[in-house]
Amino acid sequence: MKKLRSELLAVFFFVLSSLLALYLAINIHQIPGIASEKSAVNIYFVLYYLVFLIVFTAIILMLVKKHADIIRAIFLAAVIYMVFVVSSIIADIISVNFIEYYLIIILITGIFGYLIIFKNEWYITDAAGILMISGSAAILGNILRVYIAIALLIVFAVYDYISVYKTKHMVSLARAAVDNSFPLMFTLPENYNMKLRDLTFDNRGESNVMMLGFGDMAIPEILVISASISNISHIYLYFILTTLGSISAMIILFYINKNKPAPGLPLINSGAIAGYLIALIITII
Repeated sequence: MKKLRSELLAVFFFVLSSLLALYLAINIHQIPGIASEKSAVNIYFVLYYLVFLIVFTAIILMLVKKHADIIRAIFLAAVIYMVFVVSSIIADIISVNFIEYYLIIILITGIFGYLIIFKNEWYITDAAGILMISGSAAILGNILRVYIAIALLIVFAVYDYISVYKTKHMVSLARAAVDNSFPLMFTLPENYNMKLRDLTFDNRGESNVMMLGFGDMAIPEILVISASISNISHIYLYFILTTLGSISAMIILFYINKNKPAPGLPLINSGAIAGYLIALIITII
């Protein structure tokens, strides 16, 4: 029953971040810069993104043993920057004057920046992760056409499988992230009073903590948003079915994974694509 709390928390985070991403995407859909980017992005974007990830991961793994503090600072800066981006979009949507606009940005970014640097706990990193992946999914979902988003999901599902089961470098990155408190993963504990400083990669099982990478939610959510925005007349049908497909696959992943590192994207991305195809069939019929 306790394990169910971790799994339900993961599902809740996925739904919450998807809803926030849709809210952001709808409101930035008409921004001229976003529209022009969509027409300029082609299928090669997927390869560029993959090469960047491979190179970046290799650099991190080479430097992490001697420069863990520097690597952590880089990841913290990246998270805070994405919180700033999302807070800027939110401020642009709800503010009525310049004072409110800058106040919202300063408050959201400042509070998260202070907490994640000086008072970090699992729920703070998770909250920042929700903002981070929501912003990423909203922006990329707007920029990428559906077929490019699907290609991205397929390529990254294959890459995730290889990097976990074959080369195992993603397992090494997860170990480094957990042991050094890099903000790269959702921490989903059965005991909500768990302290992040007590968690290591090796004791996460005995501490009854489930870990899920930010990318395991962010990548399928790109298709959720791309499918929804590209089919604006059926936006909620595509959103609901693509999200349900992702969540269903996530639940299957939890069921078959027996406390061993497992790639999340092959299943979750497949669920997202299946949900999209069902929505497509319904709209065609």
